[in-house]
Amino acid sequence: MRGIGNMNVEDVPEPEPGAHEVKVKIAYCGICGTDPENLAGRFGLMPPEFYNEPRILGHEACGTVAAVGSAVKNYKVGQRVACDFGQACGACYYCRNKMPHYCRARAEATGAFAEYAVYPEACVYALPDDLSFEIGALLEPVSVAVHAIDAANVRTGGTVAISGAGPIGLLCMEVALRAGAARMLVSEPVAEKRQLAKKLGADVVVDPFKEDLVAAGKELTDGRGFDTVIEASGSLAAARQAIDLADNCATVLWAAVYGKDAEIGVRPFLMYARELTIRSIFVSPYCFPRALNLLPRLELAPLITNIVPLAEINKAFELHKTGKPIKILIKP
Repeated sequence: MRGIGNMNVEDVPEPEPGAHEVKVKIAYCGICGTDPENLAGRFGLMPPEFYNEPRILGHEACGTVAAVGSAVKNYKVGQRVACDFGQACGACYYCRNKMPHYCRARAEATGAFAEYAVYPEACVYALPDDLSFEIGALLEPVSVAVHAIDAANVRTGGTVAISGAGPIGLLCMEVALRAGAARMLVSEPVAEKRQLAKKLGADVVVDPFKEDLVAAGKELTDGRGFDTVIEASGSLAAARQAIDLADNCATVLWAAVYGKDAEIGVRPFLMYARELTIRSIFVSPYCFPRALNLLPRLELAPLITNIVPLAEINKAFELHKTGKPIKILIKP
């Protein structure tokens, strides 16, 4: 990426690992919803200087260890791995207070929309031999879903509504069902995604543009609303409506990325009268080992709708804009 909206396929020197790093030959790297936001200059976490230097995007990656640094003890060349995208320093205030995802000195991996990428050793996770690379590429988004369900207060036998049947929405649904959710509603305007949500375990699927979502939710929950509502679409309208879907003492979780300056009004009296909890999540601290355990137990293959060669990555980003794919993998 060479500035906003400017992404090219170029030959660059192969990255080489430092003493505590692992070089990975990338098998697949998924397009995350933040990647198009970064390319378009809309991702609120990135300062203007982010665009001053050329950089390689991509962080939902897996592959084969190609080389290891002199101090690496736990991995060897030829090993199959999936990857996180950064290592917390362990020494700053946030790391020492159980918030490593807000680390002030994070060691970042190189971008994985490439043939090779280099990772801190702590960011690499061994993949079981019987797990495909396609599934391995979903480790990072599955870890986000694990963090979401941790934060969403999903209870055994509880009711859950999810807005958005993209990768995070569907993964949250699958993990919530594994965590014991007994009734599940998914709201999604794209018919094919609704059908997949139904196939993967949703009791009710709703087109929010054509149906009364709140009424459907009341019907499924005997008129009460949901114990947990997860907003994973990135729609501000859906984020507002999530509050209307919630039962008394419910947890509402905003699990999507929204515009930096977007605002959602919340009535304090409603919070008082219904004792709601509204939460959000940011990446997935301490969740990768459990996500790795879940990979063979979730139905993940149906979420992979497109595999695109690295040489055609701009076409893949255009395809992502249509909203029709679920998860697009880039293959170097």
